[in-house]
Amino acid sequence: MATVVRDKAMGVPLKSLFETIIDFESYPQFLPEVVSAKATGKGKKVRVDFELEVIKRFEYTLEFVISEPTEVKWSLMKSNFFKTNDGLWLLKEIPSGVEAHYELEVAFGFLVPGWVTKKMTEVSLPTMFDRFEKRAAGK
Repeated sequence: MATVVRDKAMGVPLKSLFETIIDFESYPQFLPEVVSAKATGKGKKVRVDFELEVIKRFEYTLEFVISEPTEVKWSLMKSNFFKTNDGLWLLKEIPSGVEAHYELEVAFGFLVPGWVTKKMTEVSLPTMFDRFEKRAAGK
């Protein structure tokens, strides 16, 4: 199991970043590894079926619990790849924009080489943060 925690100050309004995070179906537009994202449900609980391509193509469903405008948590519902995929975003307004806190706990349903785990959890994370920030800046 891999656990990742990351904090970053982003120069965007909290509301814009929050709206970017919960606009799940737009993820394929700015996260190249996301092939598709289909959300069902509205309000505080939303299920999203994702299809990703990172080394191989796989599918999974997350249930998001949304606490406007500062917290988004998720839990894995089903997957053909992950055993665990739980995490959260916590957002805090600061004078220069927003402090974003991100946590991810992930485990795979079968043996995955360490370099693959590292790529998915550590190497890709800074790039993902930059893409969320850039997308939020355009809102």
